[in-house]
Amino acid sequence: MTPYEFVSKLGAAVVDENHAIYRDVLLHTHADQAPDPYWQRVLTLFGTLDADQREVLLELTRQVTIDAVANVLGVIDGNCMLSDERGGLSLTHQGVELGGELQSLFLEIAEHSEP
Repeated sequence: MTPYEFVSKLGAAVVDENHAIYRDVLLHTHADQAPDPYWQRVLTLFGTLDADQREVLLELTRQVTIDAVANVLGVIDGNCMLSDERGGLSLTHQGVELGGELQSLFLEIAEHSEP
């Protein structure tokens, strides 16, 4: 697997699939059907928004996911350091180093795949 293939698959599995799940839950679940107080509050708030505001919030959920994944990839690449961490991390697949440019590759793909 190449670094490009890795970040493409990561984007599909984490960003696209989770965004679809959030979109479905937010658009098709009533607050009284929610299993816990957190989701009840989220769904109650979502229900007060008009259609345009709902789309903005759904776009935000996608962007937050992209940012979080990019930050983790930045840690793996060595662009973002964890506090008090010395030394680097590495990510390999079948003995091939994948890290180094994962964050920028991921952000490039995410930029071109925005809905």
